[in-house]
Amino acid sequence: MSLPRPFPLVWIWLLTCPYIHTCGQNLSFSSPANFLPQVTTGNAIDITQFKNTHFVTFNDARTGSIHVTWLGKQYADPSDYNDAPISGSQSNFAPVLRATPNYLYVFWIDKDGSIRYAINSSDTGFANSPSHTLGLTTGTSVALGITAAYVANRIVITTHGTGKDVLLYATTTIGPEGLLENAELKKAPAKSSDYPFVVALSDSVIRLTWRGYKDEGIYYADEDIITSAWTKTNQLYKVKTKVSPAIYRVFNSDKLFYIWKGSKNDRRLYYTTEEKGTMPTSESELPAYFSTQNAVSICNIDKKRFILAYTGLDNKLYLSWFTNYNPARWMEESLYPAKAGYSLKDIVLPGAHDAGMSVLTATGGQQSGTINECNTLTQTQNIKSQLQAGIRMFDLRIGLYNNALYTKHCSSDCMADAIGGGYGEKLSSILYAIKDFLRTNKKETLILSFSHFCEKEAPAAKVARYIIDTLGRELLFANEGKKLNDIRLEDLAGRVIVVFEQYAGPGKLIDSCSIAPASGCFINFRREYAATNVLANLQAKEKIFFTTMGKGRLQHNDLVRLDWQLTQSSDEAAMICNDFQSENVNPLINGAMLLTNALRNHHSIKDLSLTGNRSILPQVNQWMTDGTINKNNKPNILYVDVAGGWITDYCIQLNDNPLYQK
Repeated sequence: MSLPRPFPLVWIWLLTCPYIHTCGQNLSFSSPANFLPQVTTGNAIDITQFKNTHFVTFNDARTGSIHVTWLGKQYADPSDYNDAPISGSQSNFAPVLRATPNYLYVFWIDKDGSIRYAINSSDTGFANSPSHTLGLTTGTSVALGITAAYVANRIVITTHGTGKDVLLYATTTIGPEGLLENAELKKAPAKSSDYPFVVALSDSVIRLTWRGYKDEGIYYADEDIITSAWTKTNQLYKVKTKVSPAIYRVFNSDKLFYIWKGSKNDRRLYYTTEEKGTMPTSESELPAYFSTQNAVSICNIDKKRFILAYTGLDNKLYLSWFTNYNPARWMEESLYPAKAGYSLKDIVLPGAHDAGMSVLTATGGQQSGTINECNTLTQTQNIKSQLQAGIRMFDLRIGLYNNALYTKHCSSDCMADAIGGGYGEKLSSILYAIKDFLRTNKKETLILSFSHFCEKEAPAAKVARYIIDTLGRELLFANEGKKLNDIRLEDLAGRVIVVFEQYAGPGKLIDSCSIAPASGCFINFRREYAATNVLANLQAKEKIFFTTMGKGRLQHNDLVRLDWQLTQSSDEAAMICNDFQSENVNPLINGAMLLTNALRNHHSIKDLSLTGNRSILPQVNQWMTDGTINKNNKPNILYVDVAGGWITDYCIQLNDNPLYQK
């Protein structure tokens, strides 16, 4: 089994602000890998780094024994992993690892309710040394699980009592040969039905996080372990969880990372961040394929990458590598300098379908009264926000409204001929946003693809002149007769490629594009438009497209575009999101529309995108695994509705895949 490699991205401090997405920080995750296929556990697993190698601990569901698996360094081959049970260990609960400068400890709750531990000092495996019982001055039994933090030659252990709501903790000192001194087991000033997590904030202060006893909220409080003084209890705004909320401190900094499973039957994972005591007020969701019933664990690889370890819903053990990056500069961070000599044909970019349609400025067409946000809008972020989220290819259709150029989405190229349509963002706003963006992000490359021109409303030549005058020649890429596959990314840095459907302007500042099996245009988008609102049909058509194309040879100007949209049917487009409140529509027709919508379960464009977007990652991963997608036909653009940081995350992952290496 081969595991995905971590991403070679330039490090930007993880958690530089409490709002990762709004402050320009994203997390990009690799697909989860089951790293010990023969093992199952019903509890959480823990991962840590010790002397630049990685260890995982878990309790085996079959035997109850505690295991520690040596994973080696970050590029170790899975066949070299060394899994060792701790002799005589028996537990029903999740164990925990804690690294100190000289020793690696594994702690667990024994069957008799005592706290046991084993010590390791090797970076080549976990020596099967004798286990020890932590001496406690009280004979209280503990249960459910255990976490630990290293604090200036002390280890703080947190756990749960055998009662329904008691949280306990103990502070022990590391003695000769790593043995732990006796400690007092104390009650924490909190109640919970699950065990807590602990992290060291300094050489004397710890933070405890726990799930609320009745309300499933996430709470925390800090203790000075020298004075035993606790702060007041705080709540992590209004989030809820079914299990223990994990907390981590990043590289001895003041940046904290919280991660938790959703409440009740919500099995997704969420995270948020805190810096310098700034209270988080929002959270982000991990990709949909991360689902668990337990707490999760995180450790660093280096100052660029991290590992997430968790137990899947199938009770198997999974790892995912992730990194933090600035989506506004993702090309600079992930492609330079290593891939500066690559072409656009060698990489993959995130693209937005009908990119300018995040707002409905006005309606048009012969039945403009039937047009609304549900049958017109394809995006949730304007192009300025899409740029910051990492989108690099923009599909734009331009029309004339109130004597100004706007993006449009309509049933015909000309709004006057369309049954209905809408106008979105103003073109001037888009171009000025691009101009501002490239002033500060000088290694990013943008593709603006204009199509569906209506010569009697917005002639291509007029639109081209407006773009050149507004953006300025210095930002526009002129290919000067070069072929697409000969143009390097470093030649495109800080530039905009503007292409018009079957039209090239003077000097090739505006060049031509096409959608055809072959063409002489500067860029030929090879794609399959499925034109369906059924996911299975979309998947089938795209598979045929890639299978067929994989048998041929791509031309020098071909960019493979994966068009991944679920399209409204004609009656969906006409009848969704009623009441239309139009004086031109008969009330009886309105009633019929409402009834049809209810009976046929119609969906808006954005609703349909939720179904499609959830499936693109696992589907493309599967096709890369079975060879449907290969080096010869790999997509260069992932082209979606509701584009955002999620598709940028995935493109970063793909660009590190062997299919995208020369």
